[in-house]
Amino acid sequence: MAPFEARTPKYIHVLNTLRQRIGDGTYRPGMALPSENQLAAEFGVARATVLKSLQSLKQDGWIESQQGKANFVRGQPTARRTAPAHTRAALEADESTAVELLSVTPVLAEPRVAALLNIAEGTPVYRRSRRTVSDDGPIDLVTIYIPVDVAAGSDVGKPEPIAGSLLAHLASRKDIRGDYAVEWTTARRPTPEEAELLDIGKDDPVLAVMIAAYTAAGDPVLASLLVLPGSRHEIEDTYPLA
Repeated sequence: MAPFEARTPKYIHVLNTLRQRIGDGTYRPGMALPSENQLAAEFGVARATVLKSLQSLKQDGWIESQQGKANFVRGQPTARRTAPAHTRAALEADESTAVELLSVTPVLAEPRVAALLNIAEGTPVYRRSRRTVSDDGPIDLVTIYIPVDVAAGSDVGKPEPIAGSLLAHLASRKDIRGDYAVEWTTARRPTPEEAELLDIGKDDPVLAVMIAAYTAAGDPVLASLLVLPGSRHEIEDTYPLA
């Protein structure tokens, strides 16, 4: 399994900086962006990293390409791409009657959680675990990890449901606003606890989706692990191609 990033991925840093420059008028509509090689040199990254960032900007309508020329600024789009349904499910809170809040407890961050939250392994974090159920059985498991300093002054560490989304709650109570998320999806066998809670066999495949939410400055807000029984789910997304 590929290691989790210990900090904001490089292409996200490039992407956020270019978005900020377009938003504040440094790069005005109609202007050509610096060349891919110039951007790679400025940020100290590979050209492939710059290309990945530019592709995201094009996909969301910030820039457009003219073949054989350059990437030109279109301006800040009026609407940004929305999060897919499975991501929203992993970041929602616990108010639904179909959701069972399993536990809220402080734990010591394991390596992959510590890496995503950019904290030292073994640092205390709050862990909120829940599962969604239907008449046909369990649908998913969600485990959310929040740094103690982020949770302080909010209801995140309390063993009770939170209405709305956790990101909205943190924005309201702490003025900490999630701006973007990075996710990794892995197909694997369930742990014994996951198999029991999802009512599946120990060899039944699951989709494990780890999602890290960040502020616009790249500071971690939370990490969420969504576990879906492979036989009961498919992941669907819709996005523009131009």
